[in-house]
Amino acid sequence: MINRKDLQNIESLFMLSTLGECRSKRKAAEAIGASVDTLNKYIGNLEAEFGLQLVISSEHGCTLTPKGIKFTENASRMEELLQQMYAENGRNTQNFFPVKVGMDVGISSNLMFYDIDAFFSRFPDIQIQSIIFQDSLQLQYNNLDIGISYCEPKEKDVTVLAVKNIECKLFASPAYLKKYGYPQNIKDIIKNHRIVCKSDPVYYDKQYREILKNSENVRYISNSSGSVIDAVRNNAGICIMPLRFAEEGLICLDNFDWNSHISIYLFSRKRVKDLPRVRAVINYFKEILQRM
Repeated sequence: MINRKDLQNIESLFMLSTLGECRSKRKAAEAIGASVDTLNKYIGNLEAEFGLQLVISSEHGCTLTPKGIKFTENASRMEELLQQMYAENGRNTQNFFPVKVGMDVGISSNLMFYDIDAFFSRFPDIQIQSIIFQDSLQLQYNNLDIGISYCEPKEKDVTVLAVKNIECKLFASPAYLKKYGYPQNIKDIIKNHRIVCKSDPVYYDKQYREILKNSENVRYISNSSGSVIDAVRNNAGICIMPLRFAEEGLICLDNFDWNSHISIYLFSRKRVKDLPRVRAVINYFKEILQRM
C-alpha cells in the first residue's frame, strides 16, 4: 500500500521534472505555484531518500544530472498515464492536450503550415507547443514529444518517423544580379561575389562548405534563417536555399551544375509516439514535409 512518504516522493518527482524543463528554480516554482524554498525542500528530500545528486546549480541556472534525467522519465510516464485516463473518461483539466514539438532554429522558416485551420477543427482538444532550439535538440532532456531537426537524432529512446530530402540551389535577388552580374561558375562566385550564410551551417553539404571555406567575401552571417532570407532579398549576396524560394521572387542560379540538398528529420520518443494526440500531430507534420 502506498504511504505518505511515497506520495511526497511522487510530488517531488513532478517538481524535479518541471525544474528540468524550466532550467531555473524561480521559473519552475512559478510554474507549479510554489516558492523556491518549497521546491528546494521537496527535491532535497528526494535526493536524500535515494542518496543521489539529481540537480546541479550554477550561475547560469539548473541542469539535471544523468540520474535526474532518468527520474524525470518516470514522471513523464505517470503524466502520460494520467492524461490517457482523462482522455478515456472525457475529461481534460487543461482544456487542451499539449503536444510539445522541438524544432531547430531555422526549421520554422522552411515549414509551411498547410491546412492548420482544418487540423485544429478536426482535433479541437489538441494544443501544439513549438519550442525553438539553437543548441542540440534532445527530446528526453527537454521533455518533448516530437522533434524536427536538420540533424539525425542520437537518443536511444527516439525513433525517426520521416526524413525529407529538400533540393537546394544558390539564390540571389534580381537587383543583386543586375548590379553585380550573373556568376558563370563556382570559381566566379568564390572570387567575385558576396556570400550570405547561417553562422552554424551544420546542415550545409560539402559543396557549399567548400565555398564558405574558400571565399574571402562572406559578408553576412546570422544564426537566424529569417534574417538570412531577408538579407538575400535585400541584395546582400548569394546563399544556398531550398528550391521553393524560386517561387518567392528570388533568382535561382541554375546555369551550372549544382546538386545539393538538406535533410529534415521528424522523430518522436518511442513511448509517446502512438498516443492518439501525439500521433495526430506527427501525421500533420509528416504531411507538411511531404508537401515541401
